[in-house]
Order: sequence, then C-alpha cells, then structure tokens
Amino acid sequence: MNLLLYIIFVTTIFIIYVEYNVGGILFRPNSLGKLSTNLYSMFSYLIDPLYNKFLWSVQLLDVNYIFVLGISLLLYI
Repeated sequence: MNLLLYIIFVTTIFIIYVEYNVGGILFRPNSLGKLSTNLYSMFSYLIDPLYNKFLWSVQLLDVNYIFVLGISLLLYI
C-alpha cells in the first residue's frame, strides 16, 4: 500500500474513532443550533498534541493523533 494512502486511511479511521468517543471535534453545532462540519476544529485537534502536554497522558494516548500516527507508521515499516 502506498504510504500516502496509508496515512489518509489511518487519519480517517482516527477521526471517526475520536468523533465517536470524544465527540464535537468534526461535527459541532453552529450559531443556528444545527450540526455542521468544522474542519478548523478537527485540524486544531489533530495538531494539538504538538502544543499541549495534556494529550500525552497514558489515559489519552488513544485520542492523540501524533502518537497514533507514529505507531501506525512504525507498524507500516
């Protein structure tokens, strides 16, 4: 499998997993109270472990994109 396709696959599965377990990352209520897609919020959450130590605790490693991507790339190699 191509590495880029693998990263896209892992990212997609991760986003679905986080949205199911944490919620409110990709789909958030807008100012009208209706659910809408918020790509900025999703992107911010994905890179948040680079700036925030909170997501590096052992209990939250499953929702840490940098950690999951790193482990996935190690498994790919």
